[in-house]
Amino acid sequence: MRSIPRRAFRPVICFLLAFTTCSTAFGHDGPDPRAHWVFGSPFFQNGKLKSQLGPSLTGQGSPTLEDSDGLNAIRLDGVRSYFVADQPWTDLQTRLPSEAITIAAWVSLDQMTQYGGIVSALQDNGDLEQGWVLGYNDKTFTFGLSSQDADDGNGMMTYLEGNTEAVPGKWFHVAGVYDGETMQLWVNGKLDAETDVQGGPILYPKQTDLAVGAYLDKNESYPMCGRLAKIAVYDLAAKPAWIEHDFKHQEAWAELPPTAKKKAPLDFLVAPFLQYATTDSIRVVCETNSECEVTVRFGETAEFDRESIAGSDDKTIHSALLDGLTPETGHYYQVTATDIETKASVESGVLSFQTASLPETPYAFAVISDTQGNPAVSGKVGELAWGLRPNFLVVPGDLVSTGTIKNEWVYQFFSSMNPLISRVPFYPVLGNHERNADHYYRYMDLPAPEYYYSFRYGNAAFFMLDSNKEMGPDSEQYQWLEKQLSALESEKKDGEVVWTFVSFHHPAYSSDENDYGDLWKGKSNWGDLRIRPMTKLFDRFGVDIVWNGHIHSYERTWKMHNEKPQNDRGTIYMITGGGGGGLEQAGPIRPPFQQTVRRGHHFVYVAVNGNELQLKSYDLEGQLFDTVSVKKQTETSSTK
Repeated sequence: MRSIPRRAFRPVICFLLAFTTCSTAFGHDGPDPRAHWVFGSPFFQNGKLKSQLGPSLTGQGSPTLEDSDGLNAIRLDGVRSYFVADQPWTDLQTRLPSEAITIAAWVSLDQMTQYGGIVSALQDNGDLEQGWVLGYNDKTFTFGLSSQDADDGNGMMTYLEGNTEAVPGKWFHVAGVYDGETMQLWVNGKLDAETDVQGGPILYPKQTDLAVGAYLDKNESYPMCGRLAKIAVYDLAAKPAWIEHDFKHQEAWAELPPTAKKKAPLDFLVAPFLQYATTDSIRVVCETNSECEVTVRFGETAEFDRESIAGSDDKTIHSALLDGLTPETGHYYQVTATDIETKASVESGVLSFQTASLPETPYAFAVISDTQGNPAVSGKVGELAWGLRPNFLVVPGDLVSTGTIKNEWVYQFFSSMNPLISRVPFYPVLGNHERNADHYYRYMDLPAPEYYYSFRYGNAAFFMLDSNKEMGPDSEQYQWLEKQLSALESEKKDGEVVWTFVSFHHPAYSSDENDYGDLWKGKSNWGDLRIRPMTKLFDRFGVDIVWNGHIHSYERTWKMHNEKPQNDRGTIYMITGGGGGGLEQAGPIRPPFQQTVRRGHHFVYVAVNGNELQLKSYDLEGQLFDTVSVKKQTETSSTK
């Protein structure tokens, strides 16, 4: 056991007072908190919460005052509402406790999620896990913390999970305590869990927000759904007697029956986005936070001369088919959702889209992959791509970090990419991080079976595959693609230019340092060998470009035919995994297939005009770092 001494509270007489009598000066001989907030009137005005001690809080979204159970509290909607401490509280190492800490809160949750925060000051991104969070998971309360001398030696946070069921709608007194040696989680005055894995001073990130009512770091935002009454943060480790005493002050709150969740104001949980454009149709998809009827008004001007009623099995995710449209023409649309029960309505802004181009017309599209878990980067990449005004977007997988977690779809992928995908349709494939989750199939409106499909745009045919499944010659997808490519070849007219593009997640060719063998110590498979048989099919039918993700870097091959670099024929394979995921590195050994490789977040822009294709790749600053022009030779019956 470490020699770091435990520091205990002196008795505190009135840590939690009635809302109307709490003052900023504590009339007792106990310690004052570093931060203390009472969530009620008169402290909450115009979206800001005045603190009792420490920083005041600025509300994000629409926190609302609520008088229920005879208590004055603030309700958060679980969608966009939470608080952040006012500046300059980003310098956490000097302002928050480091040797010991106690965080105590009165909270009532309406909805449990896999990751939740009551109050947090952390970064939890891959190998960077620093700070602390008093929160909850889908069943119990939690206390997470990272210290400088953790027993496991990996510098990661420990998430201490409680045993008390966090019943929705009930009030709980929750406290996290750390004395430099032991982490404790207390619920309603009783010890619920403890561990001594962490030790030493708290390890803080260089910069983050002190967030209240959310699990929040630079690339994750999980707002709390429920009510807050009081929170205090101390730089001492509470003794059991103090925790028990603190709970006893408002013990009656914990005995109140659960309060039914109040219906949140009607809103789009996922704002409208576009899918699967043809020359005369497009699909508009959105999600509402209650059961609704959804109508899409649309037309070639914002006067809107037509409308479509969206269909939905569960009345919350809605998809509307807009058809009978003019090819390669700009259109405008606006989505209105009406609550089935209350008849309240919410309306999107006026948005635009363009129907698919005809074969003889130039067009352009963007390719962005592996946006997973980093909305700050994916949002920037999407913004840069939108600045070039592509006709559509291709996403080669890993849209989110964990496909089974709904919040990642709502608050990471869709929220960050909406400025782009609300105006251009996007065509995704499944990555390994989607985990084949139902959320993918509920949100996407693609041709059956959705995990593979094809589409036409301009003079190109796109084939979208699921590389998580079998892709060998006997597999369903291989045989489907063989038939599709054969039919495309037989239908092609003499002299007709048809570009052929394929997208799936795992790369057939890659020089990554360690995904396919440790290149710093030995040999590599140079890509996913499960996929390699597909390249024979691409060779046979002259596929032009294959877009992949999975490796979080950029790599473009020479034209490849029969698994060898060529000059005059073959398929270009591109890894475009720079949409947001943690970056990876190429190995020290250069394979012969590699034309160029680069570490960095990025997107790809492709412009096509007849038999000429120009490909440009841009970094996170919008700087061009790779470009290539490809000319497609037209075929006649004598050369087929």
